[in-house]
Amino acid sequence: MSESLDKNKTALTHRVTATAAAYLDGLGCKPVETEVPIRSDWIADVASYWYPTVTEAKRIDLDKRAKEMLGDSLCDYPIDRNYGAGPYTVLVEVKTTPADFKQDTKDWTEYLAHFCFIAYPTGVLSTDEIPKGWYGIQTSKNGTSVSRVHHSFHCYYPHPQFIGPIVDFIAAVGIRRDHRTRNAAMRDWLKSYRATDAENRKQYSAARLLDCLANWLRNKDLEADRDIRHVLATCGIKNPPKYCQPAIEFFESLKRGER
Repeated sequence: MSESLDKNKTALTHRVTATAAAYLDGLGCKPVETEVPIRSDWIADVASYWYPTVTEAKRIDLDKRAKEMLGDSLCDYPIDRNYGAGPYTVLVEVKTTPADFKQDTKDWTEYLAHFCFIAYPTGVLSTDEIPKGWYGIQTSKNGTSVSRVHHSFHCYYPHPQFIGPIVDFIAAVGIRRDHRTRNAAMRDWLKSYRATDAENRKQYSAARLLDCLANWLRNKDLEADRDIRHVLATCGIKNPPKYCQPAIEFFESLKRGER
């Protein structure tokens, strides 16, 4: 996943967003997308969905609560047994300054995904300020690496979601991925088209130059009585560089029959 740059965001915001996306990818979430409209009034900075393996679930201690609820007798697959196999929806909100967090009007007790994360550089939030039910992804001050992942209260199990919002969430992630993939394909196609078009123009220009020179040497058509520099200008070479002078003199000698 490569995040498209938004000129309205700071470089630090882009770095923290990319680091958070990389963390989700390492967690096993796929696909991971940025700027996903998960609801009409909420665009997630990063969103994905997750089918966690036992090993992946341990990375956020999801297995601990499941084992506590199930007991030791049913702990072979505690996540599947207790919560279901997934998919689990995952969203990340990125905050890079204390003011950015405090001025946000979102209802932090409204969980629009099974797992909610807030990503921030070191020093922006204290652990007590992480909203309840949210994981905190604390990055380095410059936002290039994850320093620590914090667990707030009620983080050890997925927030319940209705099937409708789950489907809408996954569809939003899929649509975002489709748009990005299609745009990338269109850019590649346009780049290839421009390269082919440029090559065709070069070949056409070379063919036209050869044809004009041949007509000039044979005293044919309109080029017969004109100076060779006029012939070159007709083909788009208005100011031949100095290193072309020997070639020009050679063609002029051919014209005079000296060769």
